[in-house]
Parts: sequence; C-alpha cells; structure tokens
Amino acid sequence: MQVIGAITFDFHDTLVHCDAWFELEIRSLVSSYLVWDAGRRGTTISDETLADADAAYRRLRTTIVDHGVEEPAEQCVALVLAELGLHRDGASIAAGIEELMRATLDGAEATPGAVETVLALHAAGVPLGVVSSAVYHPFLEWSLSKLGIRDRFVDVTTSASAGFYKSRPEIYLHAVDRLGFKPEAVVHVGDSFRWDVGGAQGAGLRAVWIASDPAVPAGGRPPDLTLTSLAGAARPLLALLRNPAP
Repeated sequence: MQVIGAITFDFHDTLVHCDAWFELEIRSLVSSYLVWDAGRRGTTISDETLADADAAYRRLRTTIVDHGVEEPAEQCVALVLAELGLHRDGASIAAGIEELMRATLDGAEATPGAVETVLALHAAGVPLGVVSSAVYHPFLEWSLSKLGIRDRFVDVTTSASAGFYKSRPEIYLHAVDRLGFKPEAVVHVGDSFRWDVGGAQGAGLRAVWIASDPAVPAGGRPPDLTLTSLAGAARPLLALLRNPAP
C-alpha cells in the first residue's frame, strides 16, 4: 500500500479530555507543587503565596505563548519559584510534578470517536502523530497508553519535547520531519482555530477543524475540512489525505 501522507492530531479536547491536567498545565502547576512540597516538609504555604505563584505562572505562560519558545514543566516551576524567592532542588520539583500529573490521569477520557478513528486510520496504513502545546510530555504518553492507542502513533510531539509552542511553525515542522514527510503531505486535526488551523496552515500543513460552530473567525483562512467531532471521522479524513494538496 502506497503511503501518500500522514495525519497529526492535537491532544487536549481533540483526542483526550482531562480538566484536572489542563488546569495544572495552564494555571496551577506552581501553586500545586508548593502545596505538595509543603505537605512533604510538614509545613504550610500562605494563600497569598499561592496566589502570587499562580499569577507569576500565568505571566510566564503568556510570555511563552507570545514568543513561542517553550520551557518544560520542571523549568517553568523553577523559574517561577526563583522569581518568588522560593528555591527548590530539581529532584524535588521533578518528583512533585510527576506525582501531581499522575494524580490527574484517572480523569483522562477519550473524546467521542477518537479511539475508533485512530484505530481505523492506523488500519488503513496512515502514519499518525500528535502535536500538542503541553509543558509535561509524559502525560500524553500515559494517556494514550491508557486508552490503548499509543502504539498507533509514530510520534508524539509536544512543545516541551520540541521546544516550541504552537505560536511558532517549528513545532509542526519538527513533527512532520519526525514522521518523514513534507508539510504539504500532512493533515493536522484540532479543535483550536488559532493554534490548530492557523498554526498548521502557517507551517504548510493542511488543517481540519473540530468545531461545534463552523463559522470562521474574521480574517481567518478557512480550514480544509470542518468536523463536529471525531465520531465517524476516518472516512472524510482519508478522503482529504488522498486528495493531493493544490
């Protein structure tokens, strides 16, 4: 069977939904670590310090989104703690983050149709990948393994592993290079118009938008295909992949 291209998927709210993990990723990672560390030490952390940690982490994440150069979770926590004058050793930070992230894994669930679509595309011989702006790469590996589909993916690329957020085309170029294709031969699927449609198109990929409302934002370039979910998505995705990009 001739392989004509590959398909990559966004992770959160495209393949997998997990509110607790997402909350750590975008908002409460440092404050949650401080609570974990205080429990380990038998001490307490003030509400003011926890609020300062959340605010500093949000500033860091906003800055990273703006310039697009990612820092992995451990470095993000270390940077915020240093800003607050609360230094902790790297081993403690790594251990705390792993425990916090693992505690959210029970809440990771496949989105409607995700597992079935991945299995069908893999059975059709399509190389598959994941491209996600995620500061903690292992959680994606754990989640996909939990759902029984990790081995169907050739590659999992995160901003933590690639060093770039989806505001930069390099994260997509990193992924397609690892898949062994040129960008125009790859279709990316995701739920964010800004990051999954605009980001993928900016890197030369074709884009599929998972959206309950298909209205394209003003000034946006329309996706190559819009779906309401991944339920029954294998057939239209295969049709798009087999239709050469202009």
